[in-house]
Amino acid sequence: MKIAFITGATSGIGREFCVQVDKNGYDEIWGVGLGKEGFESLKNTLKTKVRDFELDLTKKQSFDIIQNELEKQKPQIEFLVNASGFGKFARYDEYDIETKENMIELNCIALVKLTEMLLPYIVEGGRIVEVASVAAFQPTPYVSVYAATKAFVLSYSRAMNVELKHRKISVTALCPFWTKTAFFDTAKKINSKTGKQVITKYTAMYDTSFVVKKALKAAQKRKDVCIPGFIAKNQTHLVKLLPHKLILKIWCSQQKFEKTYSDK
Repeated sequence: MKIAFITGATSGIGREFCVQVDKNGYDEIWGVGLGKEGFESLKNTLKTKVRDFELDLTKKQSFDIIQNELEKQKPQIEFLVNASGFGKFARYDEYDIETKENMIELNCIALVKLTEMLLPYIVEGGRIVEVASVAAFQPTPYVSVYAATKAFVLSYSRAMNVELKHRKISVTALCPFWTKTAFFDTAKKINSKTGKQVITKYTAMYDTSFVVKKALKAAQKRKDVCIPGFIAKNQTHLVKLLPHKLILKIWCSQQKFEKTYSDK
């Protein structure tokens, strides 16, 4: 049984991956996500059979369920996408440590755990896409933990792309810029202390269809990094050239943090 395994399958980039690989001839798409309605919508949209796993990947028992199904079905995984994750736009003292721990757990630990749990079932020539972010290329004040988790994903992905060459498995780190998804429902909260949004300027906002289309092309070519969009590419190039101290100053000025946090 040849499958595509996609996390974050019920919304955003993960859902769009499900939609765009629907015509690729998989026997099944195994989707991990939250929300029965999201899975019902997905099943009604796709022609490929969807095996749904409504699971929270910050919970150990979720991996036990997936492992049991892997052992039972023994699938041939041709394509893996790790798109589950969340972020938070806030100063360090505006959200609790438990939220930070959950972010690290989902964005980093669950990604590594699931990737390596599935590797015995990924066929020679298989492809993996790990969803990182443009934020992975620089420290990002007021998005500090999220950006750090994505830096981890980028580094891990590029290293694994080398380690898996002997199995002809490629790993592509997808590094999207601002993308129109439900990500902002969690991340873009009103600052409880100032009554203002922390992030106020978005240089560009891309559609999920564009981002995923570029990611699939990059994975097909077995590229180790994919940065969809001209503006996104330019930003990452500048970050490599300019001192991070200057980049941080530009970011803070662009978002007017000195005004938002004038009490400090």
